Amino acid sequence: MIGIIGAMELEIQKLISDLEEKEVKEIAFLEFYTGKLYSKDVVIVKSNEGKVNSAIATQILISNFDVSYILNVGVAGALDKTLNIYDIAISSNTVEFDQDVTALGYKKGYTFGLDLIYIDAYINIVEKINKICNKLKLTSKIGTIISSDKFIVNETEKVILENEFNAIAVDMESASINHVAKLNNIPFVALRVISDSGNNIEYVKFANKAVDNISKILKEFFKEECI
Repeated sequence: MIGIIGAMELEIQKLISDLEEKEVKEIAFLEFYTGKLYSKDVVIVKSNEGKVNSAIATQILISNFDVSYILNVGVAGALDKTLNIYDIAISSNTVEFDQDVTALGYKKGYTFGLDLIYIDAYINIVEKINKICNKLKLTSKIGTIISSDKFIVNETEKVILENEFNAIAVDMESASINHVAKLNNIPFVALRVISDSGNNIEYVKFANKAVDNISKILKEFFKEECI
């Protein structure tokens, strides 16, 4: 079974509508949708926004469903200037950039427990998704996706973050989901469609259309998927 996590309704509503043999299981504050998505057994959950919500949803997902790997799908803000609206950011790794214990001598982003700053994604899936994007003629880039409990809108801050972490995109969930997946030894990849370049107005305007690319990619990926 494949686990799929999106933070917002708009990020997963198309996938849920495409589910066959759909069933819903309520656990805690979450609804988990199981069924067949493009012929694959999946479980889909809306975590709600933010690192804590997404981390909780990820652990509940792992504890209650036999998932072979987790995909975090949704939209993100571009940091890399070569990424435009509707382009695809695929995580090679993730960083929780608001983790800051530099006062104790650690580098920014250092995560206790894992003792890492950059948490790797599952390269096999990363490369296969990138090939699918090329096949669909969607511009994609593999790189670091960073996360925090803050919606980044300041252009200066974006430049600092891109330079500090060599990051291509920013969101509020990818790194926390990857953190929990890593602790449970579950492969993870974030698949994010660029909906904005850090501007709230752009986000509202483009987010709904941006997520259409997610279903297109997964439909092709699941035809060939085998890790």
